[in-house]
Amino acid sequence: MTTYSKATGLLTVLLTAATVPMIAVGKKAADPVATAQQQAAVQVDSNRAWLREQEKRSADLHQNTPVPEFLRNQPPRSLAQDDQSFIDQLAAKQRQDAAEQPAEGALYFVSFAIPEEGMRRMLQEARRFGIPATLRGMVNGDMRETVQRVQKLVEAGGIDGVQIDPQPYSQFGITAVPALVVRCAAGFDVVSGNLLMAQALKKVAKDGDCAATAQALLDKESGK
Repeated sequence: MTTYSKATGLLTVLLTAATVPMIAVGKKAADPVATAQQQAAVQVDSNRAWLREQEKRSADLHQNTPVPEFLRNQPPRSLAQDDQSFIDQLAAKQRQDAAEQPAEGALYFVSFAIPEEGMRRMLQEARRFGIPATLRGMVNGDMRETVQRVQKLVEAGGIDGVQIDPQPYSQFGITAVPALVVRCAAGFDVVSGNLLMAQALKKVAKDGDCAATAQALLDKESGK
């Protein structure tokens, strides 16, 4: 197994390609097994080339972004299992990191079903307030398409990326996006709908159980 592991600075991508033996073909009719193996080899080369392209584009945006330690330690993986199993592992790592952070804070729930212009504005606002944005899963279940969609937003400027983790959607009962969750020792508040981030935080600061946390985020953004 040959493992290709790169951090794009947007989403972490791990692609593994099995080394495919090439079988010589004489003058007889093409062996369907050999043909399938050759096609698989072409797909592997395509994946390698695509990953090199993502690495180069990411390097142009994030020249000094280090590869996370947990990614460097990833074992080889099967290409057929890669996308969802890797997302599950990445989400578990994110939850572990979140568990080590203070209980107070906020999380912004978004989806690529939101039009691109609106999505860009939402992610820019989330970045301005230091609030991480999260997706429920990959776009159409495809890692490559997800990375490309996020990369397009990043290249337009003003955002750093998003995380993928379905667990908070269940934890906080999120069924519609966009939605803002502000959490604290007393519990959490959910504000759904297409509101500006400042408006959503002000609503929690006025009426929510986590009013102090929301106000702290507002004060931090305004420099108070």
